[in-house]
Amino acid sequence: MNLSEPMMKIIMKTVKHIHPEITMKLGHIIFSIPLHESNCKDLYKIGSANVCGKVGIAAGLDKNGKYTKFLSHFNPGFIVVGSTTPKKRIGNRPPRVARIMPYSMVNAMGLNNDGLPLVLSRVSRVNYPIFISIAGFSLFEIEEQIIYLNKYSTNNIQGIEINLSSPTYKDKWKDIIPTLASSKKQIFIKIGPRFKIEDYVRLASKEGFGLVLTNTLPIEDQRISAKRGGLSGLLLYRLSNYMIKKAREVGGNEIPIIGVGGIMSCKQLNDILKYANAAEIYTAILYMGPGIISSLNLRCKNF
Repeated sequence: MNLSEPMMKIIMKTVKHIHPEITMKLGHIIFSIPLHESNCKDLYKIGSANVCGKVGIAAGLDKNGKYTKFLSHFNPGFIVVGSTTPKKRIGNRPPRVARIMPYSMVNAMGLNNDGLPLVLSRVSRVNYPIFISIAGFSLFEIEEQIIYLNKYSTNNIQGIEINLSSPTYKDKWKDIIPTLASSKKQIFIKIGPRFKIEDYVRLASKEGFGLVLTNTLPIEDQRISAKRGGLSGLLLYRLSNYMIKKAREVGGNEIPIIGVGGIMSCKQLNDILKYANAAEIYTAILYMGPGIISSLNLRCKNF
């Protein structure tokens, strides 16, 4: 089945006027449309990860690995699935998401997911580069998932993102560095704006990890049930750009860096890629539809 770009634009113009909680449910239906899988247009490396291009889909859009075939149709460089936990989680009660203009969101999902074993079983059947984003409430939950992925992940799993800046995670994670270093896949540490960049640049350089900059910015918002969530989208762009530039200046050219946070245009993407090896998008897809993936990955010429 083909989903034309004009049709998708009509859908996105419609859903922008609907409450985001309802939009999420509609998105689940749209993303379940059986589009044919895309093949790699280009081959590219981010650290040791083999991907199809420089612009991937960030964690959070496909938490459970149900939409990877649909999303691959739009030619992303890679698809980040998750964040997962060792077992299924329901997450926070609604409302969990709200819009902020311009082109931004705040969410407090509460790490709702089907659990790593089920998520991995789904994406292992997809012939496209996948990163798994893992999170947890303790060191053991993160460590457990690394061990599981070492044992069961398939060749299409090209990277693992360690979500250290989820508001739900508050443990001292550095004790599991040996476990992370034992991973058979490229490890990326995903941190937020309140982390000390220099410490993580030094760690990435020493251990061969990559960095994903930046995760959401914690803010207060009375419209969501948790009253506090993570800001994503255009309002995060300048901060993300600053963090990426600083990480590159401190760490040099050897560290694989993926930029994420408010990328909506070719100009923004090209500015990010002056310092990052690759980029991820999420909120842009929610506002503009999945066609933005192809627009950025295939039509931005100044990489």
